[in-house]
Amino acid sequence: MKKGLLALGALFAICLSMLATDMVVKQKNGEIRRFNVENVEEVFFEEKNNIPDDSTVVDLSETFLKFKILSDSTVEVKIDNNNYNPSYLGHDSITIPEKVRIDGKVYTVTGIGESAFFNCSDLKTIDIPKSVTTIGEFAFSGCDSLTSINIPESVTSIEKAAFEECDSLEPKLLIYDKDTKCYGWIGDKNKCTDVVIPESVTSIGERAFLNCSNLNNVNIPESVTDIGDYTFFGCKSLEPKLLVYDKGTKCYGWIGDKGKCTEVVIPEGVTSIQNDAFSQCNSLTSIYIPNSVTSIGSFAFDYCDSFTSIDIPESVTFIGAYTFCGCRNLDIVIDNSRKNVDVRIYAFEGCKSVTWLKE
Repeated sequence: MKKGLLALGALFAICLSMLATDMVVKQKNGEIRRFNVENVEEVFFEEKNNIPDDSTVVDLSETFLKFKILSDSTVEVKIDNNNYNPSYLGHDSITIPEKVRIDGKVYTVTGIGESAFFNCSDLKTIDIPKSVTTIGEFAFSGCDSLTSINIPESVTSIEKAAFEECDSLEPKLLIYDKDTKCYGWIGDKNKCTDVVIPESVTSIGERAFLNCSNLNNVNIPESVTDIGDYTFFGCKSLEPKLLVYDKGTKCYGWIGDKGKCTEVVIPEGVTSIQNDAFSQCNSLTSIYIPNSVTSIGSFAFDYCDSFTSIDIPESVTFIGAYTFCGCRNLDIVIDNSRKNVDVRIYAFEGCKSVTWLKE
């Protein structure tokens, strides 16, 4: 058999030398290789079982995992369908392959998509390959039996609530991307009481400490320049105070007991009031906004029922969506004209009145 293949290969090479100068080979993974036939002495074919398989490649038919093609060479693990994960149920241990073959083509698995393993209540352990760089929103949210997970150093992005309600994981602070990003607390939130964030951290992710109701002390180093939405929402045991960071330019709002958020003076030098900063602070009656502020984020004051009046300085040129939504007793006075301020959808929905002082 092998002699026949060698003879066929030799004949094939002779024919090529008579007809063309290049031999083009297209491989199954789509890669094209070109050879100058003048430099080819012999062509032969090895039997397939003489070629070792790549142990990192898993054929799609050999796994229950679902994948979404991201590019010509990459895929991410995706949710089984738009609502649930029936094929993932009943599996207590899952190994995600580094590479997967789909319709004969090999792709590298680089991500775990949004809600990929959402509410997989049977899942206890999962192995993530070094090829993965991103873990999407709510990827493992509700996996309350998950006790072990390895996150390789290749991962540089973990989206919001990726491990929310994973109460069986070892409680700890999750910090990745070369120790610069704090993704918050994973494991039993009741054990999140005292948190020290390292000096290397520059950002704290969205919902990082959401509803850690027993958190009574957290240090935030000067290195931090960005804090995500809802980061300390529901942290009722924290010392009630105004949270201002990024060299005093960003006001992240009120943390701790919202019942103690009554009269607020935002410091001079603050340029932005962040999203959700005073959301549902029902005891808030007055707030002073300095002329340094240029933007007020979405939902910043929504449903502050005791709020009766606010003066917005001329410096403010952006008011986000739903900023004052539901403030039914609020009279808003804006020292500017409507045309000079970018006002997003439902910013003043349900407010008592809005007055623009300039034409």
